[in-house]
Amino acid sequence: MTTRPVPTTLSDLPYAEELRPFDRDQLHMDPHEVTHFDGERFAAINLTGARFIESAFTDTHWDGGVLRRCRFTEVWMHKVRMAGTDTAECTWLDSHIVASMFAGTASFNSEVQRVVFSSCKLSGVNFRATRMVDVVFQDCVLTDVDFGQASLTRVTFPGSSLRGLHLAKAALHEVDLRGATELDLASGFESLSGEVIGQAQLLAIAPALAANTGITVRDA
Repeated sequence: MTTRPVPTTLSDLPYAEELRPFDRDQLHMDPHEVTHFDGERFAAINLTGARFIESAFTDTHWDGGVLRRCRFTEVWMHKVRMAGTDTAECTWLDSHIVASMFAGTASFNSEVQRVVFSSCKLSGVNFRATRMVDVVFQDCVLTDVDFGQASLTRVTFPGSSLRGLHLAKAALHEVDLRGATELDLASGFESLSGEVIGQAQLLAIAPALAANTGITVRDA
């Protein structure tokens, strides 16, 4: 996968000059195209099935609420916070998510393709049964993130810390974990079969690997 440069400012976006300020009166209009959501606070908002195309979200907070079955195409998120938000069954395409935080979000059964997460924190995010293709988690911290029964193809974690990762019954294809600075699995050791990890990572997970595969380790 060839990763495009991650836009770090609004002006880096190819559609920056076309962006229009978000109007609260148009919240339930669809689709939201070339729209700039800046400093907005959404609490318990239901936008099921909404479409966001070539739009930017800066310093936007979502507390609870429902974004189920939404479609995000070529969106840029910077310093976005989602807490307890339902983003299940969403489609994410060709997007960048930068310096953002997701906590307790339900993101299962989603489609995520050609998406970069950069300098993000994900805690208690449920990606169960999600399909990810060409996704990068760059310099991120993933804590108690659930990829159970997910399909991960060419997903990489350069510079990221993976703590309490759940991979039970996940299908991994061309997933290279060597770039991760920390690898701690809570479940799904069998899902690593055929994938690539570093020697130091193997040593780090060896005790848990032995415990989960029934291996008894004795010095004498």
